[in-house]
Amino acid sequence: MQLTDKQWSYIEPVIPLNEKYHHRKGRPFTSPRAILCGVLWILKTGARWRDLPKDYPPASTCHRRFKKWSEQGIMKKILIALTTHLKETGAIDLTETYIDASFVKAKKGAQKLAKPKPVKALKLWQLSTIQVFLSLYALPVLHHMRVNLLKKRFGKDILKTSLSEWWVTKLTIVIPWMLDLQRDIELKLLLPISQIEKEELKMGALLEDIEGVGEWKDFLLGYNLRED
Repeated sequence: MQLTDKQWSYIEPVIPLNEKYHHRKGRPFTSPRAILCGVLWILKTGARWRDLPKDYPPASTCHRRFKKWSEQGIMKKILIALTTHLKETGAIDLTETYIDASFVKAKKGAQKLAKPKPVKALKLWQLSTIQVFLSLYALPVLHHMRVNLLKKRFGKDILKTSLSEWWVTKLTIVIPWMLDLQRDIELKLLLPISQIEKEELKMGALLEDIEGVGEWKDFLLGYNLRED
């Protein structure tokens, strides 16, 4: 995976200053950007470190730096920077949760549907970045971000609903590949939580319409991505 210059501009500030330049003799200097590209390739593909292509720095170098960055909390900051870049530059918010607009309309009256827009194909850098978050390492970071945003929006009661579950976080990642879901979003049949005003969808109303087992009744479209 190769980072774009724009992506790197979001990530570079979280890289320790002493790793950006070569200050000593001996071991050849390898740029942290090149090392990170190798690390992200491993996360995206799920391959073994020894299978890292020769286009990247040595696998031992990438693995050693990945371990160090993980222990220091730098990898988490890198993943957060990638999600921020996706949202601000790529118009893709992996922390978003979508609710069937018919639920809101039932509470507040009918809404006029927007004119359909053509679904745009993902650019290569967008696709590569999204695939990173399907890894077992990156998914917990994204899940934590998404649930925290929901808690700020609805309060801690959101933890009683299926919106706080792992399978919903996975859903936010795979939406860009599912054309039916993309079209529903373009048609406003699915509304992102961030676009629903507080007076339209309050926590009490949300809790009333979720079954005890945490399943949506009729208000979340039925794409089952759960791991039973």
